[in-house]
Amino acid sequence: MIRLALPKGRLAAGSARLLSLLGAPECVHERRYTFRHRQLPLEILLLKSSDIPHVVSDGGADFAVVGDEWLFECGGDLLPMTPLCWYHARICVLAPAAKADFFRSPPGSERQAWTIATPYPAITVRGLSPFADVELRQVAGAVEAYPGRLTDLAVDCVETGATVRANGLTVVRELLRCDVRLVRARDADIENEVARHIIAAAEACAVDSSCAYGGAATFAGSTG
Repeated sequence: MIRLALPKGRLAAGSARLLSLLGAPECVHERRYTFRHRQLPLEILLLKSSDIPHVVSDGGADFAVVGDEWLFECGGDLLPMTPLCWYHARICVLAPAAKADFFRSPPGSERQAWTIATPYPAITVRGLSPFADVELRQVAGAVEAYPGRLTDLAVDCVETGATVRANGLTVVRELLRCDVRLVRARDADIENEVARHIIAAAEACAVDSSCAYGGAATFAGSTG
């Protein structure tokens, strides 16, 4: 039995396309999260994106679809495969617009101490600890409400930037560029017939299977 973990939530539409290509369009349900394929020895799990790297690493799934931000944040023993381009996003440092120049400037002789709201503590520490002493406030959402009120900065996922601008913030540093990709457990059998079916379906629903937008080479501490 092969297990495939797919994201629900913001990536649910992409998961539904992939399931359709796998011949399992019925495996989409508002309240149900586990399914068995009707013809193939395949179990499908619909999970939160942030949980998927742990599930694959712990042996709960052989293949999965997940965003680069959660691969970096959660780590784990899994291997990236086909980029799907279901979204392109950036993990960015956000500051109140009135203080943007201060946070863009290189630190002076005295090391700065910054409080930061974020759902991505590992990415934040890796990206900013060379520049400042970071005190984290881990939050699950509404991250843009914090800078200038309860914290100095925020680190969050930015796509269009509309939410950032609506809350009077601006991007002062880009930490990571993110794609969405098919991944596999290190010991997954990619020659298995079901595995080949999953890989082919993922490539068929990829916007650009050769895309190099996200991935390990995109982690940076450059200002922007």
